[in-house]
Amino acid sequence: MTIYKVKLVSQTNAIFLIIFLLAVYMGGVFLFSPHGIHNLFLTLLIVGVSFAIAYFLWQILVTGKTEWTVSDTEINMVWKKSFPFANSEDIIIKWSEVKNIRRGADLHYYNLKIDLVSGKAITLYHDTLTTGDDFQECLKALYSTLENKKRQSTESLA
Repeated sequence: MTIYKVKLVSQTNAIFLIIFLLAVYMGGVFLFSPHGIHNLFLTLLIVGVSFAIAYFLWQILVTGKTEWTVSDTEINMVWKKSFPFANSEDIIIKWSEVKNIRRGADLHYYNLKIDLVSGKAITLYHDTLTTGDDFQECLKALYSTLENKKRQSTESLA
C-alpha cells in the first residue's frame, strides 16, 4: 500500500481567477492608456510582479493537494489542502463500487473520471503542467488494480 501525493485543480476557481486577472489587466490598461509607462525598468517590474502575484494566487485559489492510498480493497483520497470556496470532502471508494476508470475529454487538464456501479461519476482535474507530484504513479496503480479486479471477477465467474 503506497501513498501518492497528487495536486488537483478546481476548474471553477480557475475560471473566476482568470476573469478577475483579466479585469485587473484591463483596468491597468485603461489607467495607463493615455500615455503609457515610458520607463522600461518600471514596465518590466510591473509585469514581473503581476506574473508572480498571478502564480501565487493560482497556487492558493486553484490548486488543491491530496494524498491517495490505493489498496486491494479501496481507494482512499484525503484532502491535505482543499479548494477555497468549495466543499471538498475526503473520498473512500470500495473497488466493488468502481465500474470503470477513464480519462475524460479535456485539452488542458487530465480529466480523471471514476465511474461507479451506481451510475454516478467522480470527476477530478489534474493540470498537465503540474510537476512534483505522484499523479502518473497513482494512475498506474489505479489502472493496474482495476484490471486485476476485473480479471479476478471474470475468473471467479468461470
